[in-house]
Amino acid sequence: MDSAQEQPRASAIRLIFEYEGDEVRLVSQQPVDMVVTGFDLTQVPHPGHYVESRDAGGEPLNRVPVREAFEASAEVFPEQPGEPITRIDVPEPRGAFTVVVPAAADAARVVLLQVLPEADPRAARPSGPATSPTAGEPQVVELAAFPLETTTEEPQSR
Repeated sequence: MDSAQEQPRASAIRLIFEYEGDEVRLVSQQPVDMVVTGFDLTQVPHPGHYVESRDAGGEPLNRVPVREAFEASAEVFPEQPGEPITRIDVPEPRGAFTVVVPAAADAARVVLLQVLPEADPRAARPSGPATSPTAGEPQVVELAAFPLETTTEEPQSR
């Protein structure tokens, strides 16, 4: 290994997103040295949000679930000690979330996805190949896409 030319490759990338209503921004990309689990593309995704890494041709490389993103409610703390903390719906959700994705060598972009639940799991499925989603399949919606930065920055330990 030519130590003057080669930098250690990060095993993952920490992504920080901010959102306000329907607007989503990728505000930070940081290489980190850690193991990422739970990114199997072969499993049918459950309803929720995911970040998917893709190569330059748009082929998916991995998909990581995003937990607690896009909260539509907020905690309200009581004015008097001893009273319960409550939750209220907010009209314009806003906040931030972090997700760590594997740093695949050929990853060129990340896509934020939302998987919506099946419309009707009891609906009849077509007998042959279908060109559009059937009523019983989860719907995958692309919310935003962002290019990945290529960097020689030293990866941080978790």
